[in-house]
Amino acid sequence: MNNTIVALSTARGRAAIAVVRMSGDNAIDIAKQFFHPFPTTPNTLKVGTLHTEHFDEHAMCVYFAAPHSYTGENTVEFHCHGGTAVSQAVIEQCLNHGAVMAQNGEFSKRAFINGKQNLTNAEGIIEMIEAETASAAKAGANLLENKLGKRVIELQDKLLDIISSCEAALDYPEEELELPTTKTVQEQLTQVRATLDALIATSTLGKVAKYGIDVAIVGKPNVGKSSLLNALLGTDRAIVSDIQGTTRDTLSESVNYRDIKFNFIDTAGLRETHDQIEAEGVKRAKKAADSADVVLHVTDDPTDKSVYPTIRPQIRIYNKSDLFKNKPCCVDSIVVSAKSGEVEEIKASLYEMFSAGEIENSDLLITNERHLSYLKKTRQQIEEAIADSNVATLDIVASSVRAAWETLGEITGTNAQEDIINRIYSRFCLGK
Repeated sequence: MNNTIVALSTARGRAAIAVVRMSGDNAIDIAKQFFHPFPTTPNTLKVGTLHTEHFDEHAMCVYFAAPHSYTGENTVEFHCHGGTAVSQAVIEQCLNHGAVMAQNGEFSKRAFINGKQNLTNAEGIIEMIEAETASAAKAGANLLENKLGKRVIELQDKLLDIISSCEAALDYPEEELELPTTKTVQEQLTQVRATLDALIATSTLGKVAKYGIDVAIVGKPNVGKSSLLNALLGTDRAIVSDIQGTTRDTLSESVNYRDIKFNFIDTAGLRETHDQIEAEGVKRAKKAADSADVVLHVTDDPTDKSVYPTIRPQIRIYNKSDLFKNKPCCVDSIVVSAKSGEVEEIKASLYEMFSAGEIENSDLLITNERHLSYLKKTRQQIEEAIADSNVATLDIVASSVRAAWETLGEITGTNAQEDIINRIYSRFCLGK
């Protein structure tokens, strides 16, 4: 298999600059054949001429010598004019001189293989690329900086201390080593469990940072749900009409508020109907409310004290306040006028309800479902080890603790199976 790969690292299409990346043992030798003058020192951009089959390109080149590169291999980057034709001609030159096209995420996968990153670093890169808000980007940056990886290693070290003390006592009884007591082992495992609990607890805020808050807008027909959606978005997205049953399906749109994404879902008016299409809309409205993070129960009746039947948190919204003679006032309610656009209080309340302000001060949030599942599995294994310590011998306890140690290794990749590694890196774009 050829070990020198090449790909476009910037987005395809018209742009000021395109970057073509090449990595592998022969990357520098290949580049020297058609870029002149080639840089004499690493890590320094050099202006020169890049010769292609069709034209000469006035470009820049930089190389990074192994192991001091992103991939840990010899790496060359060509910075040329943007556009499809130019970058493709550069790639063709690399291919003609012995390189092969990279697969999705292959540069980053090589960085993992060469010890330049672990799986949490890689997933941090993915999350930063996919981030739609500053909060999501920050969570990804923390992964990229290996904050979770360092926390995992600390936990693994503590588990190894427990394993080694148990196994040493079993393997070398004649050495009169100080035997770990059940109480000592339980105290150590309890500390690990507490750390895991704290990490797992951050996943609630992590979900908010990464995906935002899903907000279902429900209520009877013609109470102003679609008008409220338009006001919250600041644009006329939903059709507004005095005719009941205008909204027949769910309509989802997102808006950023203080670096948090609100995913608002407008729904059909809730009422009994013999119209099959409208009935399906009502069914979907209830489904949206049941799966949302919070429900905005909208009414235009200032005397209405009803609540929507849901286990989800909800806020009663008294809409059309410009028509009220007496302003309603009760707990968990907000009085607004979607017509005049006075809806900022709703956004502020949602922000406070989910403690979104804490995200800015959070050092580490669990935003990845894979990480969360392994943390929960590890916690269960620690729970089993604590239970074993009450009734079983040290070798049984050590076995349970070792299982927890191995599960933690799945997060960083020290014990990850090849199919998991391949699945993670396949999510990268070509050239990353």
